[in-house]
Amino acid sequence: MANNRNQASAQRLTTAAIAFAAGFALHGIDHLRRGMAASPTAVMVGGIVQGVFVVVAVLLVRRHHRRAPEPAVAVGFASAALFVYAHLLPTFLPEFQDSFITGPRINVTRFSWLTAVAEIGTAVIFGFAGLRSLRGRSQAGIRGSTEIHSPLT
Repeated sequence: MANNRNQASAQRLTTAAIAFAAGFALHGIDHLRRGMAASPTAVMVGGIVQGVFVVVAVLLVRRHHRRAPEPAVAVGFASAALFVYAHLLPTFLPEFQDSFITGPRINVTRFSWLTAVAEIGTAVIFGFAGLRSLRGRSQAGIRGSTEIHSPLT
């Protein structure tokens, strides 16, 4: 029974990773569509750095690495928070934001909004899938340790 739960958790994490990779890629396509000059340099560099983290986290999940849930949580939730800051909040620091609310909003279309919201949503799902996988693993470890070390068995 625990093995079925682990397989289901791994499948959820894999599905979330694929969805997040797709959301990230679509958002990148929107940045290309809008033009490289539409976003400040810091936002573009940050997106490239984030892309490295996304690729690593997704590859760890796809390769079923035992430590994959941890980067899924970190990358998922950090990505969502950074995207909300960069695109959905009013401009506080223009060098570090490409706000769709205020600012120049260069070439921002409905597609821009759709890709930003899709990326934020899939990032949150990826983070929660990682948390659920971690929780399942820790519960299986607790059950396994009580079964092995129980004085009654």
